[in-house]
Amino acid sequence: MAQKLKLNRRSNVDLSAQLYESLKQRILDGELTAGERMPSSRELAAQLKISRPTVAVCLEQLEQEGYIELKHGSGTYVSSQVSAKAPSTAGHKTTPLSSYARAIEKAEAQKESMSSAAEPEIAFYCWRPALDQFPHEQWARILGRHARLSDRELSDAPLDHRGETALRQAIAKLVLRFRGVKCSADQVIIVSGLSQAIDLVGRLHLEAGKTAVVEEPGYHNARKSFAALGAKIISAPVDEEGLQVESLLKGKAAPGLVYVTPSHQFPTGQTMSLARRLQLLDWARSQATIILEDDYDSEYQKVGKPIPALMSLDKHGSVIYAGTLNQLMFPALGLAYLVVPPHLVSLYSEARAFAGAPLPPHLQRAVAQFIDEGHLDRHIKRLRSLYDERRQILLDELQAKLGGQVTICGADSGVFILARFKTKLSTAEFLKRAQKAGVGLADTSMLYAGKAQPNEYILGFGSLSARSIKEGVKRLAQILKRG
Repeated sequence: MAQKLKLNRRSNVDLSAQLYESLKQRILDGELTAGERMPSSRELAAQLKISRPTVAVCLEQLEQEGYIELKHGSGTYVSSQVSAKAPSTAGHKTTPLSSYARAIEKAEAQKESMSSAAEPEIAFYCWRPALDQFPHEQWARILGRHARLSDRELSDAPLDHRGETALRQAIAKLVLRFRGVKCSADQVIIVSGLSQAIDLVGRLHLEAGKTAVVEEPGYHNARKSFAALGAKIISAPVDEEGLQVESLLKGKAAPGLVYVTPSHQFPTGQTMSLARRLQLLDWARSQATIILEDDYDSEYQKVGKPIPALMSLDKHGSVIYAGTLNQLMFPALGLAYLVVPPHLVSLYSEARAFAGAPLPPHLQRAVAQFIDEGHLDRHIKRLRSLYDERRQILLDELQAKLGGQVTICGADSGVFILARFKTKLSTAEFLKRAQKAGVGLADTSMLYAGKAQPNEYILGFGSLSARSIKEGVKRLAQILKRG
C-alpha cells in the first residue's frame, strides 16, 4: 500500500496532513476495506522515508475520527464502522430541490451571462456610479473612527436586528428631505442590499399561488424572487405615465403584492403621473394589497426637486418603501432599507431577525455619521450637477451622430436612459459588434416577461467621462452605419 502513497515534500502542507488525507480517502473510496490490517507506524515510516512521529500523528487523528481502530497485541485495522463495500455511483439520484430552488435554476438557465466577456473599454452600465467623485477621505476618517470601537463598546450595545438606532434616525430624516416621506426611525428596517429587501417583502406578503404584479418591462430580479416563492406573476404594462393601473382593475382576485418603480421606472425611465399614483393607491386600499415602491436612483432629478415618493401620498398604510445607499455612496456598501407602515413595524422587526445577521454595527454607525455631518447631501448635490452634464452630453451625441436611428426614453432623471436603435442587426449581433468595438451595453431582453423589444438598451452614464461618452457613441454610430 505504501508504494501507492505519494507525498509532496515541496508542498506547504505538512507530511502528516498529506498522509492523513491520502489514507482517509482510500478508506472512503473502499480501497482499504473494513477489518483490513494497516501497516504499522514503523513500516509506513520506513517505506515513505519519514519519521515515526509524523506517521503517529496521522494515525492518531484517523483513530480519533473512527477510520481505524487499534487492537492491542494484534495491530491497527480499518474500522469495522466503515462499509466494506466501496461507494457506488450506480443509481445515483439527483439532489431533491424545493420549488424555490427550481424556480431559481430556471431563471438562471434563461439568463444571458456576460461573465465570460472581457471588460469593455467604455461601459454604458447603469449600475456603476461616479466613484471617483465620492469623498473617500471623509468616509475613511469616519469609518476608521467607528472601526476602532472597543470590544466592550460593541458588546455592551443592545443588538437590534432592525439596524442601529442612529442610522435609522438618519435615514428617516433623509427620506423626508429628499422624498417627502414622513416616518419615525421605528419604521425603518436596515437590510443587506435591495435583493434582501425585495425577498423579505415577498416572503411576508406572498405564498404559493398568490399573485404578484410586476411592471412590463420591469426589474427581472423582483420577478425572479417572487416566482421563486411560488407566486403567480402578472405583468402590468408601462407607458409614458408609468404603470397602467387600468390593467389591474381587470383582475378577478386581489394580488398579494404590486412591485412598482414610480419615480424613475426601470428601465423606461418614465415617471408615474400624479393621477396614476392616486389611482393606484385608491385601488390598493380597496383590495387590501401591499405596494412595494422601489425608489432606485430617484434622487437625480434633472429639473427641480425630485418627485415625492408614492409613500408620501399614502394615507392608509398600503405602501412599503425600499431604498438603497449603494448608488448614492458605492455599490460595495451593500446597504438598503425598508420604510414600513406603522401597523407592520412589529412584523417586519421580527422577520428581519430571521433574515440573517445585521450589518456590522461600526459600519452602520459610520454611515449614520456620514449622513448627519452633511457629507451625503453635499455628495448628492455634486452628483446631480455632474450627472446632468453627462446626461446632456449623451443626449446631444446620440442626436448628432445617430439622428433618426435612435429613439430615447427617460431623459429627465436618473443615471441611465433607454435607447432603441433602428437597425437590421439582431440584438445579439449588435451586442457582439459593440463588444468587439470595446463598448459595453446591457440590453433589456431579460426585463420582459413577454416578447422583448429588439435593440433596446439601457445606457448608463454615471461612471463615464465626457470624452468616453463621446467616443462610445461614435463607435455605436459606426456599428449602425455598417449594419
